[in-house]
Amino acid sequence: MAQGRHYSPPMRNLIMRARLILTAIAIASLVLGYFGLRGFLAANSTLKITHSPGDLLYFDIELFLVQSTPIAMGGHIPWQLQIARFSAPSILLYAITELGIALSAARLQRARIRRFRDHAIICGAGRPVGILTRRLTEDGMRVVVVIGNQLGEIAGRYLVVGDPKLAKTLLDAGLERAAVVYACYERSEENAEIADLVEQIRASRRGPEKMYALIDNLELCAALKARRWSLAASDVRHLDFFNPDEIAAQATVRQDASAFGADPPEIAIVGTGAFGCSVLVEFARQWSTRRGASRQRMKAVLVGPDAQRVVTELGNRYAFLDEACLLVPHTGSLERLIVDRRQASAPVLRRLYICQDDEREALETALSSAASHQGSIAAVVVRLNQMSGMARAFQQEHGRGALLDSLGGRLRIVDVIADGCDPLRIGDDLAENLARACHRRYLIEQTRGGAELGGSPSLVGWEELGADLQAANRAQAIDNGAKLAAIDCLIALHSEASRDFTFRDGEIELLAQWEHDRWMGERLRQGWVYGPRRDNVGRLHPDLVPWPSLPEQDREKDRQVVRAIPEILADVGLGIVRVGPVEALE
Repeated sequence: MAQGRHYSPPMRNLIMRARLILTAIAIASLVLGYFGLRGFLAANSTLKITHSPGDLLYFDIELFLVQSTPIAMGGHIPWQLQIARFSAPSILLYAITELGIALSAARLQRARIRRFRDHAIICGAGRPVGILTRRLTEDGMRVVVVIGNQLGEIAGRYLVVGDPKLAKTLLDAGLERAAVVYACYERSEENAEIADLVEQIRASRRGPEKMYALIDNLELCAALKARRWSLAASDVRHLDFFNPDEIAAQATVRQDASAFGADPPEIAIVGTGAFGCSVLVEFARQWSTRRGASRQRMKAVLVGPDAQRVVTELGNRYAFLDEACLLVPHTGSLERLIVDRRQASAPVLRRLYICQDDEREALETALSSAASHQGSIAAVVVRLNQMSGMARAFQQEHGRGALLDSLGGRLRIVDVIADGCDPLRIGDDLAENLARACHRRYLIEQTRGGAELGGSPSLVGWEELGADLQAANRAQAIDNGAKLAAIDCLIALHSEASRDFTFRDGEIELLAQWEHDRWMGERLRQGWVYGPRRDNVGRLHPDLVPWPSLPEQDREKDRQVVRAIPEILADVGLGIVRVGPVEALE
C-alpha cells in the first residue's frame, strides 16, 4: 500500500527546485569522479588496477556507495576526486532519507486512515470517482479513494493503492468505521465482487452502513436489485446497485416540469439504450400521476433500428406503460419522422431526446434538430458522456455567459456521469423507488375518486410530500421483501412467470395482519398511543390495537396494501414468482 502525499503549491515548487539541484550535483559528481579517477590512476601507475573507460565508470559509481576500490589502495587524490567522493554519497544519503520519510509517512497515513470514522470509501478511477469525491467533499464528508494502481486518476486527498477486492486493502481504507462504500470501476463484475467482499466483512465484523455498486448494464442492475430485495434476512437498504444512465434519465425528467401540461404530451426518443429507455419509463410514470382524473395517454415514439423489439420488451416488463402511454416504434430516420409528422399535422413534440451511442452524431443531430425544426420540436435534450465537457459550453456559470448558444433554451445537454453519479440520487435506492410507486398509486386512486392534486398535504408529488409521509411510504416498501419471503415468493424482473401471479387463499389475510403489526410497531416506536379518536398533535390513534380487535373496515385497508404489492412492483419493472414446493404453500 502507498499513500499519496499532497503538498501546497509553494512546497511543491521548493521540492522540485531541490530535486533539480540534487540531480545537478549527481551529474557533476559522476563527471568529476570519472576524470578524477582517471587522473588518480595515471598518477599512481604502480597500482595494479586496470583503468579502461568501463572500469573507470564502475569505480565512479562506487563513490555513491561511500567506497571506491582505487582510493582504498592509497595515493594522492586530485581535487576533482576529492569533491566527488564527498558529494556523491550525499546523494545516496538524501535518497535514503526521503525513502525513510515516505515509508514512515505511508505507515502513519495508513494508521490514520484506519482510525477515520463516518467517512466515504470510493473504489475505482475515472470521472465517476471524481464526481463522487467532489460532491461528498462539498457536503463535508471525508473521502478515501482506493485505486488499483498509481497510474489512474487520483481524485481524493486520501489515497490507498491496492486491490479493493482484497480485505486488507479495504481495511487499510478504514472500512470498519466507514459510513458508505462506492464501487465505481468500469467493469460491473469488479464492482459486484467488491460489494460481496464488503458484505462478508460486515457479516464478521464492523462495516459501513451503506454500500453502492455501479452496474453499467440496465437489465443486470435491475436483476441484482431484485435478488437483493428478496433476501428477507438482509437489510436491503444498505446494499444497492446503481446505473448512471438510469439515474440521470430519471433526474432529467423529474426536473423538467414544463415538459408536461394539461394536454397529453408527445415525445420522441432517438436511441434504445439505457438512457433512452429510462427516459421513456420515467416520463410515462410522471404523466400517469400528473394527468389527474384524465385517462388520456401520452404518446412516445422510439426511434432506432431495433425500436420494435425494445417497445415490445418495455411493454412486457412495465405493466403500467400501455395504460399511460401510446408507444410507437419508428425504425426509420429522425428526419423521416419529422417530415411524416408535419404532413400529418401532428402536434409539436414536447421533447426530443437524443441518446445515440455515437455521441458526436448525437450532438450534431441535436444541434441540427433544435435549429431546423423549431416549429415541430419545443426542446431537444441530448445525452453525453465522453463528450460531457461540451455540456459546460452551453451553461452559464458564475455570472458568465455560455460559450455556445443553447438556442434560446431549446437545447439542453445532460452530462450522464455528473447527473448519474450524484450521491444524493444514488441514495434513492430500490426502497425509494418503491416508496415513490406507493405514493403514485395512492395519488392515482385518489384522483380517480374525484380528489384534486394539491387538495391536501398528502395529495402532492413526491418531492413536495412531507418527510413523515415519505418515511411511512419507505417503511412500507422496505417490508415487501420480507412479506413475500414469508409465503415462499421472491422478487424478480417482471416476466411471463410473474405476470400471472395471484395470492392464494389465506395469504392476503396473513400478510395484512403482518402489515398491521409492522405499522403498529412503527407508530409505537414514534411515541403514538391508543386513543378513541385520531389526534396528530397528541399522537393518538384508534387503530393501535391488536389485529383481532381491529374493526373490519380498518382490516380492509391493510388487505388493500397487500393486494397492491404486485402493481407497485410492476411499476418499477419487477414481479413476484413462487419458489417453494406446492405442498408447502397449501
